Amino acid sequence: MKRAVVVSVLASLTCGVALAGAARAESPPPRGEDEIFGEPATPPASQPPATPSTPSGTAVPSKPGEEVFGEPGANGEPSTRPRDTTFDAIREDPLAIGGQLYLRSMVTLSDRGSAGSQAFSMPHLLDLYLDARPEERVRGFISGRLSYDPTVGAGSTDQLGQSRESTSIVLDQLWLKTDIARRVFLTVGQERVKWGATRLWNPNDFVNAQRKDPLTLFDERTGIPLIKLHVPADTWNIYLLGLFGGASTLESPGVAFRVEKAFASAELALSGVAGKGRRTAFGIDLSTALGPFDLTAEVSLTDERDTLEYTGTLDFDTFETPTGSPRGQWIPRVSAGIQYAFKPNDDDVMYLGLEAFYNPAGYDDPALYPWLIVQGAFTPFYLGKAYLGLSWVVPQPGNWDDSSFNVSALGNLSDSTYLVRLDFSQTLHTRLKLEAYAQTQFGKRGGELHFALEIPEIPPIPEVLPDGIGPISVPATSVLLGVNLRLSI
Repeated sequence: MKRAVVVSVLASLTCGVALAGAARAESPPPRGEDEIFGEPATPPASQPPATPSTPSGTAVPSKPGEEVFGEPGANGEPSTRPRDTTFDAIREDPLAIGGQLYLRSMVTLSDRGSAGSQAFSMPHLLDLYLDARPEERVRGFISGRLSYDPTVGAGSTDQLGQSRESTSIVLDQLWLKTDIARRVFLTVGQERVKWGATRLWNPNDFVNAQRKDPLTLFDERTGIPLIKLHVPADTWNIYLLGLFGGASTLESPGVAFRVEKAFASAELALSGVAGKGRRTAFGIDLSTALGPFDLTAEVSLTDERDTLEYTGTLDFDTFETPTGSPRGQWIPRVSAGIQYAFKPNDDDVMYLGLEAFYNPAGYDDPALYPWLIVQGAFTPFYLGKAYLGLSWVVPQPGNWDDSSFNVSALGNLSDSTYLVRLDFSQTLHTRLKLEAYAQTQFGKRGGELHFALEIPEIPPIPEVLPDGIGPISVPATSVLLGVNLRLSI
């Protein structure tokens, strides 16, 4: 009976996804996650790596079929078989059902307004999956996400005037895996994919249309439509991808590749992407261990010749607007990090991390930010030219075996804005976890990490703002507080 109920709910989710997808075919892809159902290959900023000596992003080469049919692979594939994973055991119960219930609440304290007028939200998530193994060399998987915020009323809008819905349904993953002669492993459908070695910024993560938010407790991005060929060979992994997101004609699909080579304590990877309507890009990333140090780096080169760069002045009184001109060049981006693992005593281990990101295509003038928002060119954490991140991770200190602490600080050095955050995690029961965090943001008001916006109503301007904008008023966030409950189903 329980299984029938879960299957019915997931079927409803799937139908809802189809209807919602038809209604929002032109909308940006929803955000998704790498690790809801299992541990990611690269730990998030709030978690340490599995062991001090294992470099982030470095994986022991898969045995043929291991990523497809067994434990999670390098892309954070869900771990849905906690029990005996031999095929004889799976044959008796070929369908696994599970998911996650994530209840969240947060308060945003701004630099203006009374205490009672501060923003409050409860963006809950429910993820459900079906994992089918009808045969030893065949696996099917589907997962859907229900988002619900009871604080959103009918006709609600966000601070930028965009409409909000209290409930939404999206498809996370929908894929089929099999093999060709046990040498080439095939994935068809929609799957989560994440490329890159560094923890906070991933300039080499070409295949996702949306950048990962380095502050989230898990990567909330959903999967991407693809056909993937994986060829493992000794210490090599070769991936070839056909990308089908938004591909409505035969000439529209994109292509991508990734080649990984594992060494004794390091991994080197080359990757690239190309296709109509996509920016051609190439990248190299490295992760390695040097004693107690975990070193990571990524370098990308992207064709930005047709991408507009905005310059000039935005003046709401005179209606003067910035101008955009093609960059006309390929743009490199570089991220690099180091994490030091040390033992303050015989029982505990702590991690200190430092990561930097250089983005020459970024901006350093906050006065341009409102215009970038209007033009759809405002990408959080990839907006400025130079960033720096610091972290101090304290897992299970002393006799607090079910607790962990993380202190992190991020700075946009280009516009002199910063944030500091404290995360706390407590395991209450085997599958129930309590999370709490406090974050403060400061620096130049109007900058990226201390963002504020005041736009008066502007009438339509032909060829510039055909629909007009405003009025828009966004106060600067000073403090963000949150408490979450995460239940693994």
